Amino acid sequence: MMMRSARQQRGAHDGVTNTTTLRGCRFCGSRGRLCRRRRRRPRPPRFEKNETSTFVVVVASSSSSSSSSSSPGRRQMMMTTTMTMTMTSPFVERERFFARAEGVPAFPDDDDDDDASKTSSSSSSSSSSCGVKSLTVGQNPGEFSTISRALEASAEEGGATISIQSGTYKERVVVNKPNVRLIGLSEDVYVEWRTSTPYESALEVATGVTNVRVENVKFTHASKSVANNFGVFVREGGSLTLRNVTVTSETGSGVATEGGSIDAENVKIDKCKNHGVSAFGNQLEEPKSGKVRMENVAISNCGGDGILLRGGVQIDSVDVKIENCAGFGVEAFENVQGKIAKCKISKCKKGNVGGDNDNYDGNGVSIELA
Repeated sequence: MMMRSARQQRGAHDGVTNTTTLRGCRFCGSRGRLCRRRRRRPRPPRFEKNETSTFVVVVASSSSSSSSSSSPGRRQMMMTTTMTMTMTSPFVERERFFARAEGVPAFPDDDDDDDASKTSSSSSSSSSSCGVKSLTVGQNPGEFSTISRALEASAEEGGATISIQSGTYKERVVVNKPNVRLIGLSEDVYVEWRTSTPYESALEVATGVTNVRVENVKFTHASKSVANNFGVFVREGGSLTLRNVTVTSETGSGVATEGGSIDAENVKIDKCKNHGVSAFGNQLEEPKSGKVRMENVAISNCGGDGILLRGGVQIDSVDVKIENCAGFGVEAFENVQGKIAKCKISKCKKGNVGGDNDNYDGNGVSIELA
């Protein structure tokens, strides 16, 4: 017969040790001796409301006679885990106060609960791997203080909706996850990015990142660079939808893409040092990519062209109003395709339309002046 120490006997009997004294076995009242029904658990201690205690759970199990053939000899398995528990009532979940730690054997009547626990754990792990889908940016408790931090916390595969409370957010927003929506919750949502670092837009969609949507946000941009100086920029293979957005660039162009896709509706582009919209096809590969769709877009007070198109980009726009620009209303080069319907151009110093696109292989963009 295998001899066991008093400590092993207490562990096999009590099952749990903690800083609160156990009341003993509910069947025989014994504490330090082996219970007559040692497979039964001792009663948990009583707790006051909202009392918090830390348990060290020790589970001891011996191989049953039915399994002795496959596992000869008696084995004792001891596992420990620590948990913190808050009891809202001395009678709430009294029979389930033991820890559900991974690897701890279930009691005979806990099989269903363990399955549910595993399912819940699996679901929780899956949810964690997917990341957060809905986030809020603002100054209230529980909200993200910046849009960038909310983007970092969003799902890796995208699919997040980020709601933005009213306020001014002085940050650069780079979207490097697909299927992201940035939604301003009022008319007073401002994103400002002024920097001495070149090539930094206020809003940038990274290469190949698609299905990004921005609504109800006003962007202001300033960056010290000669080329690629854009307030809102979509890199090659990316796609961006703008709704009810205002863009100003103190040092460059308002909205731009190089081989990406822009869909702008109810957008105002004002007071840009260079062009209002700069749309280029991808620079190195064939066939050329790059698409621009605009509807009800107003472009004004720009230091260059209202719209500059080149490099095989495609455009499909309607109801575009361009006024008071230092260059042309629309200037197109290098086999631009598409049309601009109901285009109103006024007070542009170089004229309404410029470029060589209308003489390029008989192809070109059709501009219907309203």
